[in-house]
Amino acid sequence: MSQTSTVEAARATAPRDLEPLFAPRSIAVVGASRTPGSVGHAITRNLIYGGFTGVVYPINPKAKSILGCRCTPRLSQIGEEVDLAVLVVPAGAVEDVVREAAEHGTKHFVVITAGFKEIGGEGVERERRLKALAQERGLSILGPNCLGVINTAPHVCMNATFAREMPAAGNLGLISQSGALCTALLDYAKGIGMGFSRFISFGNKVDISEIDLLRSLASDPQTNVILMYIEELSAGQAFVEAVNQITHGPKPKPVLAIKTGRTAQGAAAAASHTGSLAGSDEVYEAIMSQAGVIRVESVKELFDYAEVFGDAALPRGRRTAVVTNAGGPGIMATDACIRNGMELTKFQEYTVKSLRFQLPPTASLKNPVDVIGDAKSDRYRAALDAVTADEGTEQVVVIVTPQMMTDLAQIAHVVGEIRGYCGKPVVACLMGLADIAEAVTVLKRHGVPTFTFPEDAMRALAAKSRYAEWVRAPMQPYQQFDCRREAVERLFAAELDAGRTRLVELQALEALGHYGFPLVPYRLARTADEAAEASEQMGYPVVMKISGPKILHKTDVGGVRLNLRDAEAVRQAYNGMIASVQAKLGKDIEIWGVLVQKMLPPGKEIILGMTRDPRFGPLLMFGLGGIYTEALRDVSFRLAPIRGGMAGEMIRGIRSYRLLEGVRGEAPSDLPAIADCLGRLSQLVTDLPQIKELDINPLIVYAEGTGAVVADARIILSE
Repeated sequence: MSQTSTVEAARATAPRDLEPLFAPRSIAVVGASRTPGSVGHAITRNLIYGGFTGVVYPINPKAKSILGCRCTPRLSQIGEEVDLAVLVVPAGAVEDVVREAAEHGTKHFVVITAGFKEIGGEGVERERRLKALAQERGLSILGPNCLGVINTAPHVCMNATFAREMPAAGNLGLISQSGALCTALLDYAKGIGMGFSRFISFGNKVDISEIDLLRSLASDPQTNVILMYIEELSAGQAFVEAVNQITHGPKPKPVLAIKTGRTAQGAAAAASHTGSLAGSDEVYEAIMSQAGVIRVESVKELFDYAEVFGDAALPRGRRTAVVTNAGGPGIMATDACIRNGMELTKFQEYTVKSLRFQLPPTASLKNPVDVIGDAKSDRYRAALDAVTADEGTEQVVVIVTPQMMTDLAQIAHVVGEIRGYCGKPVVACLMGLADIAEAVTVLKRHGVPTFTFPEDAMRALAAKSRYAEWVRAPMQPYQQFDCRREAVERLFAAELDAGRTRLVELQALEALGHYGFPLVPYRLARTADEAAEASEQMGYPVVMKISGPKILHKTDVGGVRLNLRDAEAVRQAYNGMIASVQAKLGKDIEIWGVLVQKMLPPGKEIILGMTRDPRFGPLLMFGLGGIYTEALRDVSFRLAPIRGGMAGEMIRGIRSYRLLEGVRGEAPSDLPAIADCLGRLSQLVTDLPQIKELDINPLIVYAEGTGAVVADARIILSE
């Protein structure tokens, strides 16, 4: 499958219409209960007392009424179609209830019940049958093993969960794989005064996935910011495409995510450098970066960012102005600004003149602007009017420390008013706790994101700046290179027919050559004389490497000779290598000969690689090559296929990128040549799913404009 066809497949599934799930006219609670404290009672209570605008049908064959509503013994006896069925029945009964409801016109289900794949054994088979039923009948099933769904829109007002209470209405849409965490998130959001548009716990994803829910929230006019808690993704490329469409659509929406599981497991058994470096978190980091998801580390950070993103104003850049009434917090803000990749605004002369005219002589007129500890609201207004009007200011942080004379609420009103008309992101830091409650209320009423410490404010603003840059950058197409795919397929088929899955360098170079990689001149020599002849034709000096189907670590067995400068040296090296390899691996080791290559002049050593993740497909890797690759772990990853421009992101994403830019008078490396090789690698591993792992190590990169050359490569095929 080509790069474009892979992406087309990811887009092939049209967005599902889940509105009957979020805005049903009628809901049947199958398993409604009269017992306080039970899940069935809590969901029924939340729907009836929570203000749901539709009709609620409690289903319980052993009760006449629940909370004043008449019970129906079975859903099939309601007498009319029901838009949504919420199931709180034993796991073994779920399939039969869904089937019965589907027979009577219900298409949408929320399965609260646990006891499916999360328990293993019978639960796995139970979930498989439920999935098959959903596909067979064209049903939409949320869950199982979930908390449920909430829609705070006034025309719906639905709390189909067993959470304690309905959250406040807001512009945050949240989807979570963990039901237990959902209740904690609801409680935390209530404590900090934030509300939700829609709140969905999706559990085991038997049918409705996070991708379906992302698309649904993207089309919801009440949702401005999408929050996610995920433990695993359903599909990497489909997720990338879905979020790309959300963040680059006509009305972009940010996607903020917590992804648990940062430990690298399962990489130890990999045979390539790339495979050993690609732990589970590296895969998710690559997917999220590629999709434009803002990944956060904690629940607190999730809501910190959400508050900043809730303000629709996007910064034009990273230049930040700071206004404070205390020097120490100003320094803290400056440090955090630089540490997070931002920069302080250099004020225009007219801004400095305005500040000098309006502020006391002891005030600091540089950025950060220190209006001095006795500042009241008038002084803050003067400073903020000046710095927000400066054409170089792209966002503003206002810091207030409570002093005896500080009128916090009045300053909060001023900050709110200026935020309303300046058209730039403005955040506030009220550095206290006991005395700031009224001011915080004022700021929230004006829609000003509010923090306790400057570091948190700057971190969130930096994330918003990166998002703004992402949104403004147009999505580039996928590159397509001329190649000889059929020749590589024949090569792989021949190796597999011979029972070989690990291609030695000779075949790996041949495969790469068919995809247009720049290769060092090479030739296989089967005798010492052939090696000498090949060397004469290439020109000295040359490198010689042992070649055989089971000789993978050539250096370890004395199978590499460097810098050979005449025919006699070549003949001696040939004979010496054969003897060394046979001495260490046995006389019967299969040796094809010796690979003779032109000795390359020194350059930067780069590694390019791919490992095929069992769920998400080919994962590309880029980093500095050579013997320190695994020790330093300075690499970046992306999921193939990659768009144009993304290779450059991979190159800039490593810590040692400055070495490629050129240091201490060195010429910059040929970055376009590296990017070209990454693009070709993306197409190769997307076209040929037989490739399980691949290393190009090293790719020798020369000065800007002089190219790069593949010096060594390894390809491992799937059995």
